[in-house]
Amino acid sequence: MKKQLLLLFCGFLIQVSLAQVNNSVLSSGDWFKFSIDTTGVFKIDKNLLQQIGVSTNGLNPKKLHIYGNGGQLLPEANSDFRFDDLQENAIYVAGEEDGTFDNKDYILFYATGPHDWEVNTTSNSIKHRQNIYTDKGYYFITVNDTDGKRITQKNPNTNTPAAPITIFDDYIFHEKEEKNIIAVGTQWFFEEDFNIQNTQSFKIPFPNAVANENLNIRVRGVSNSVVSSSMVVKVNGQDLLTLDYAGINISSLTKAYAVERNANISNSAENIEIEITYNNNGNPSASAFLDYIEIVGKKQLTFSDFQFSFRSFAQATATGTVEYQISNGSAAFQVWDVTNPIAPQIITNQSAANNFTFKDNAGVLKEYIVLDDSDFYKPEIIENAKVKNQNLHALKDINYILITNSELSAQAQRLADYHQVNSNITTKVVLIDEIYNEFSSGSKDITGIRDFLKKVYTRNSSEETKLKYVCFFGDASYDYKDRIQGNNNIVPVKLSTSSFNLASSWVTDDFFVMLEDNEGSMSTAHTIDVASSRIPVSTVSEATLVVDKILRYYDKKSIGDWRNTITLLADDIDKAGEEVIEQGVESIADEIKNSKPIFNVNKIYLDAFVQENSSGGERYPEVNKAITNAIEKGTLLFDYFGHGGEDGFAAERILTVPQVKGFNNPNSLPLLITVTCDFSRFDNPNRITAGELTLKNATGGAASMITTTREVFISTGQRFNEQLIRKLLAFNDENLTISEALMATKNQFSSNQKFFIFSFGDAAMKLAVPKPNIRITKMNDVAVTQSLDTIKALSKVKFEGVVTDESDAVLTNFNGTLSTTVFDKLIEKTTLVNDGFGEPMRFDTQDSKLFRGKSTVENGVFSFDFIVPKDIKVAYGPGKLSFYAENGEIDKAGYNFDVVVGGIDENAPEDTVGPEIKLFMNDESFIDGGNTNASPNLIAVLSDASGINTSITAVDHDIVGVLDGDTSNPIILNDFYQTELNDFSSGKVTYTLRDLEVGPHTLKLKVWDTYNNSSESTLNFVVVSDAILNLENVLNYPNPFVNYTEFWFNHNKPNEPLEVQVQIFTVSGKLVKTINQNVQTTGNLSRSITWNGLDDFGNKIGKGVYVYKVRVKSTASNLVSEKYEKLVILQ
Repeated sequence: MKKQLLLLFCGFLIQVSLAQVNNSVLSSGDWFKFSIDTTGVFKIDKNLLQQIGVSTNGLNPKKLHIYGNGGQLLPEANSDFRFDDLQENAIYVAGEEDGTFDNKDYILFYATGPHDWEVNTTSNSIKHRQNIYTDKGYYFITVNDTDGKRITQKNPNTNTPAAPITIFDDYIFHEKEEKNIIAVGTQWFFEEDFNIQNTQSFKIPFPNAVANENLNIRVRGVSNSVVSSSMVVKVNGQDLLTLDYAGINISSLTKAYAVERNANISNSAENIEIEITYNNNGNPSASAFLDYIEIVGKKQLTFSDFQFSFRSFAQATATGTVEYQISNGSAAFQVWDVTNPIAPQIITNQSAANNFTFKDNAGVLKEYIVLDDSDFYKPEIIENAKVKNQNLHALKDINYILITNSELSAQAQRLADYHQVNSNITTKVVLIDEIYNEFSSGSKDITGIRDFLKKVYTRNSSEETKLKYVCFFGDASYDYKDRIQGNNNIVPVKLSTSSFNLASSWVTDDFFVMLEDNEGSMSTAHTIDVASSRIPVSTVSEATLVVDKILRYYDKKSIGDWRNTITLLADDIDKAGEEVIEQGVESIADEIKNSKPIFNVNKIYLDAFVQENSSGGERYPEVNKAITNAIEKGTLLFDYFGHGGEDGFAAERILTVPQVKGFNNPNSLPLLITVTCDFSRFDNPNRITAGELTLKNATGGAASMITTTREVFISTGQRFNEQLIRKLLAFNDENLTISEALMATKNQFSSNQKFFIFSFGDAAMKLAVPKPNIRITKMNDVAVTQSLDTIKALSKVKFEGVVTDESDAVLTNFNGTLSTTVFDKLIEKTTLVNDGFGEPMRFDTQDSKLFRGKSTVENGVFSFDFIVPKDIKVAYGPGKLSFYAENGEIDKAGYNFDVVVGGIDENAPEDTVGPEIKLFMNDESFIDGGNTNASPNLIAVLSDASGINTSITAVDHDIVGVLDGDTSNPIILNDFYQTELNDFSSGKVTYTLRDLEVGPHTLKLKVWDTYNNSSESTLNFVVVSDAILNLENVLNYPNPFVNYTEFWFNHNKPNEPLEVQVQIFTVSGKLVKTINQNVQTTGNLSRSITWNGLDDFGNKIGKGVYVYKVRVKSTASNLVSEKYEKLVILQ
């Protein structure tokens, strides 16, 4: 245990230049870094200097320089003083006069350690300040052509003093940061639980204590108990104080209570024994832990054989001049004034006796240290002590900064490069350790990150070049000091001091981007100045995966009509008072319909589904399916409001971790909004959350998230969700990135729960909303400026229209594809009040599709036709036309509510023939009875002259699949059908069957045409275990061949990247040709590997029989399989 005695002195700072530094001292020269762990005078001899990395060959010690600002916490308030860049420290170099660094030469310097004391002599307030980020301080040493800064002699004060000072004020603390009660916040405690050993004793040295003087002893502890409990504190056998802890309410979010008390006790001992006894009041499950012990008292100012710091509060409160008398002080090596820690001064002894006496000005609290020539601290050597030249202080005019570590920097650079090329913004990847070096004096003090961003933010040359976005590219942890196993604190977050309540103990990146001079205190009235996001990844593979997904979101392959859909998911009412959940979501849906009708709103309200009972509790299996279907079909935005946790959504487990891992939507990645509790609590490395898994799912999930990391109150969540949606969807025509929309919402919000709502992903990502406009010009060959015809049941309807720019001018150079969905009238629904709380809620949906198909756009003009299903609601009312067009580069969207749906075409021709059905698994080469993987894609190719019925108005006329005869769980496939291009009479259903058991299966499909004629078809297939890589039907075609053949094989790993090797051997076993190729197939058949009959040297192989081996490896699972076959080469 070391004394931590640094005071917070501010008086000397007024003499320090506040000029802004635009180049770091680290930008040139050779620099070496080392650490210290306490406050005091350190010694570097020749051997240690060499170990640090400095060559002493020909070294002129006068050219040695030590830089550093100390290890204490940086001030959090932006307006408080802090050094801009590293400061040179005045040092003492013994033996430098001869210009060589000899074996007996050494360096002495004063260093301030990580932990310090906050002292206010006016209020008599004295408390230690534990550095929550690090237990080390760091300094930097360099050699250059100029003389280094040296400690100078202090000018003696010759004034007449008042009474001499022979005692001084001292303090010490004992604290261990070993245990965090619920893995949140900055408060850590001793590991030893008082409920295991209810009495614990601590001996703390306090040498040279003044006899019979009061010691002030402060104790802080924490208790977690459902009944009240207490700690009784004794000092040297005498009762001092009692810490009384209230019992926690078992249903409360608060899981513990901390109590701190202090009291005085008369003391003459030099070793203070503190005994603490915990009384759990009979609760065996209680637990209690010590936080710290502080001792403040007076000591005799006597020198012996060790260095110590001293100061006197009497000096601060006196006037004129004071005189310090250090008993036996003449034996000391030196006495320094270290009030200004970077510029200590040597004090001259003004006494000829055994004492060391000096005078100084009163009215200010000063810090001194007396030294023994054999008691100096020793710096610690660190790995990678050599510091590369860096100059973050010179950065300016950067729009987007990505902060990461060296390991992940290449992946961060990929994202930066994309925006540099495609987004017209300037980018910079910055290494976190470089920020620490220049802005935190080498320590991992996260305030340095904020100070760095503030500096860049204030240095822009123009509004266009200012800092707009920051991405914190790396995971973070509630453990700043790497105490827990598997810690991954790569780019730290700001943690709340509150540590016992998941609703009030926030975790946030907002601290780093509140950059105004009056900010820094995390006041809810303060605003964010730069939009930020986080990509919480720990490894290169995770980083690569997430960046791949983000770039895939921008890729043209992701263009699709899924961008017209918004999905809203609402929890049910589990108890009274929660009605606002579904009511609030319905209110958002209404706002979207009125303000942004371009979107089709998919409503998934739990209480509108039938709740089922299971051994694990109430469940909504149809909601689980609906969520997965919504994600995999594609939705621009998926917004959930309701209960949740680290493992998914809702008490009914409507979204689970296996479900998240199974998402397969690589090219239709939504923005996922989760207004729920703890879903993405990423700062606990020991438990990966469903939210993190959603972002890190390689085949799907989400590429961007706005997500909660702590427990959010329902009322807060509802208000925030409403305001957020308005910004995200640009109700007022804002042009914001996802992170900017979150920033704008937070800046209008007053609850501190806003701090723990995060943007995961790319800070510069904009929601992929299609631009307007698409409009119809004719219906049934009649201009829409005239009276529109009615969409009647069984009528053949034709529409014509145009794709326009935002000024409504036709884009005559637009050539691409139009996707159209024609909706029936609104359907009125009512919630079921499954749990018996609240009243039934009426709401409407527009999800009955009369037609969904594709048509060609040529020169900005399109047309399409279809036959209206018989199963429409006969009553007349407005339907909706939803349009989406893309040409491979840009996409457009539009809508129309003017069409009327209703009635029936009495003159419709007859049709009594049902649809044609062809069934496959994974691809259309599948043969009935073939093998598949455990989650195959069903492909149903459908055709009928009148078109396929996808309306959901009537009962029992859906496209229905029945697996293995289980008619109680039909698979409704209406939403998965889409027509072929320019042909409403044929189309496909594509649907993923999930997690099927190994073995044979049967799927029966029933389909209806628009006239309600039905057909059925059955497909047999065999599921092969995903735990093996199954190869079948290995062949080459043609065989025999002359100069061209293809290698075919069936496998059970569709959509997985496969490494395939084909080796051709003579019948005697000689290898003549090796082909290596990566393949990925949507189905089970691979046939992309070809061979021209030449060997590895390009020579033609003679005719005859050869043996070949096909070896296949799945890069996703590392499974391997191989098979041998024969081929014949002809001349």
